[in-house]
This record gives sequence, structure tokens and C-alpha cells, in this order.
Amino acid sequence: MTQITRRTMLSGLAATAAPLPVAAATLPPQSPEERLEAAVSAVVDILREMNPDPDAEILRQQYSSYVFVGIKTPPKPVEWTGPGFYEVEWRRRNGKLCRPIFWLDRVEYKTVPGYYYRAESRWKGRLETTTKLKRAIRIVRKMADEYAATHS
Repeated sequence: MTQITRRTMLSGLAATAAPLPVAAATLPPQSPEERLEAAVSAVVDILREMNPDPDAEILRQQYSSYVFVGIKTPPKPVEWTGPGFYEVEWRRRNGKLCRPIFWLDRVEYKTVPGYYYRAESRWKGRLETTTKLKRAIRIVRKMADEYAATHS
């Protein structure tokens, strides 16, 4: 059994009897626009806290009739699961992001261990070019079977 001393009893009474901080009463009243701006900023802060990914982009649109706040995250890369149409991504030398759709097939090197991707670009069902892609590319997604039926 714990003993309650006179000192702990008095400190507990002092804490409960202390006046609560009244910071809101001392501030001047805010306009609805200022309150809305503060609420949107709070939502943006929460989204940044939930998604600490540095590549995530906060989308913020605010008009007189509506407010949209969202986060645009880059898609998670997928693994190569066999020959097919894939959307791939890499940065060009000028820094622009390139996301074409290729027919990818994985080919093993003959002289060294490892593999590369043979990428075929097609236009209206015809083979346009064949390119050798290093495996450092990022596969964004595999296209659905409907895409293969209409573009092969």
C-alpha cells in the first residue's frame, strides 16, 4: 500500500487549482479566411508528417468555393515478371523524367554474370526500335492484358 504524504497531497491540489491558460481569449478574433488558411496549413503539415518521403509532392488548390489538399507520391516500382509491356522510368541527361512503355524481355549476358533488358518500342502494332536497357531502370508498372491486345 502506498502512503500519500501531505506534500504530494498539497502539490496535487495546487496543480488542480491553478488557472488554465487562456491564450485563445487574448488573441484578436480571426476572419474566416485566416481560420481556413490555418486549417489548410495544419492539414499540409499532417500530410508531410504522414509521408516523410522527400519525393512526395503536396498538392494544394484553394478557391473561394472549395479547397483540395493531397499528396502525390511516386509509384512503387514493381519487379519484372516475364516478357510483356511495362512502363519504365529514368532520368535523361537534361534531368527530365522519361516514362515510356516498352515490350521488355530479360536477356542474360553471355560473357559476364547478370542481365539486361531488351526493350522494343511498337507503333500501331509494328516493331519500331529495339533498345538495350541497363537493369538500373525503374519498372513502374506492368501494363494490363488489354493494353497488350490493342498494341501488339
